[in-house]
Amino acid sequence: MPPSLRLARNLIWLQATLSLISVVLGILALAAGSTEVFEHLLYLPSYVLSLATGLLANRWRTRRPRVRDVTIAVQLAIPLLDFVYFLFDGTLEWVVTAPWSALIVTLLLLPPARTWFTPVLQPPSPPQPAPPAVA
Repeated sequence: MPPSLRLARNLIWLQATLSLISVVLGILALAAGSTEVFEHLLYLPSYVLSLATGLLANRWRTRRPRVRDVTIAVQLAIPLLDFVYFLFDGTLEWVVTAPWSALIVTLLLLPPARTWFTPVLQPPSPPQPAPPAVA
């Protein structure tokens, strides 16, 4: 695996870990009787997207181009969803997630990533000699 892909995968895993910690802290806040239930539920789709990207990063060993394309799409959806939250709630999370996702998408669009996710075509095998005739 090229170093740029290894860096992108590690960034995605860090992103998924932070989302998992946020989900756990949100559950603990709700269990403690927090009154901001709707705010925690509002951020849930963004956490789910980050966790889904982490699961996709675990599928990279298959080297299928579709896995790369879906990872790019989800990474682009994360800051877009945070921007929608900004329009409704005024939070500035998209300022943090947009560069992070842009870096990951850029690393996934580099030529080494394209080469890594391109299926390897096997050369045709040479023709086998005919078995000897039995008398």
